[in-house]
Amino acid sequence: MKTTVLQDRDTRNDAASGRFGIHMHGGESAIQVRLEKRRLTEERRAAREEDVRQDICRRRGGGATIAQLAKRFRTNAARITRILAQEHLKHVQDYSLDYIPNENFGRTTAAEEREILAAAPENRQAAKKVVRPSGLPPYLASMYETPLLSREQEQHLFRKLNYLKFKASELRDRLDFRRPSVTAMELIERHNNEAVAVKNDILRANLRLVVSIAKRYSSDPAHLFELISDGNMSLIRAAEKFDFARGFRFSTYATWAIMKNFARTIPTELRQQTRFRTGGEESLQIIEDIHPDVGQRESAQSQRKQEIAKILEHLDERERQIIQHRFGLDHSQNPMTLKEVGRVMGVTKERIRQLEARAMAKLRDAVTEEHVEEPGGDGWGTP
Repeated sequence: MKTTVLQDRDTRNDAASGRFGIHMHGGESAIQVRLEKRRLTEERRAAREEDVRQDICRRRGGGATIAQLAKRFRTNAARITRILAQEHLKHVQDYSLDYIPNENFGRTTAAEEREILAAAPENRQAAKKVVRPSGLPPYLASMYETPLLSREQEQHLFRKLNYLKFKASELRDRLDFRRPSVTAMELIERHNNEAVAVKNDILRANLRLVVSIAKRYSSDPAHLFELISDGNMSLIRAAEKFDFARGFRFSTYATWAIMKNFARTIPTELRQQTRFRTGGEESLQIIEDIHPDVGQRESAQSQRKQEIAKILEHLDERERQIIQHRFGLDHSQNPMTLKEVGRVMGVTKERIRQLEARAMAKLRDAVTEEHVEEPGGDGWGTP
């Protein structure tokens, strides 16, 4: 009888527990199970909504009208417009619009702006015969088909590049993020795209400079291509930091940036002095290696690693992973492409590109805040 009473009481307790949803499943309550299911359901719903938003944007980019999109996705035109504006805003917010300030940008007249945004002037100098270095693959040899920039062209393009970023940055700062102006965002996007095109023109005209410097430090083709890749990164950073108003030639500025980076990364002694001609007219005398003995170099490298770790703390976890994957900072693997990083992190290549741009903007601010010497150091831009 006692056993029966206990069993009846247990049965009643189980029934009560069922009503309040606290059955135990392997030590885990039914409430926890339901919460986990709800979380997964919400994540799947959010993922589906994101897919729909991206599909709407793709179709709009393909020429679909607002009315067509509203009909296809069974909603109203106002919601489609709102989704497009929100996605456009995300895209605009990810632009890296850092520029070199110029006191004249804020007081430019309409006529001066037309002059700044015009096409680059023609090169009045007679074109020089270009001798391509032997042993280069076609994709590198083709860069010698791009003519060098004259001083006048160089000044014009750098002024245009920074002015476009200045205009885009000013517009973005004035955006109302709750109800962003579609017209303003389209103008920001146009300025940014034009700035990217100008920057690419500058880089293409100076790529041979990287090859000419890299060839002097390696006779091994495999090592040469590594140096060219490394030098191209230095060239890109130099283009972002170059102040055209100081009057120096960009080839001078970029040469020092590339050389200083090579001096830190090339594992051979750079004691000798080498004289060479830069991308147009200047000749530079290469100074002795910054770190003339191995001990000093190892100490400097250790300090550099500490500095890198310090500025990476300014990023969130996802941004830090992207930068580490992209540049191989943990030394356990080679740098990855955008597509490879996207595969690892489960997002698209384009999203990785956007996040990398935002992370690099944060790192530039961190370098200033932490007083870390950037590639090129104090001597950048000084001939």
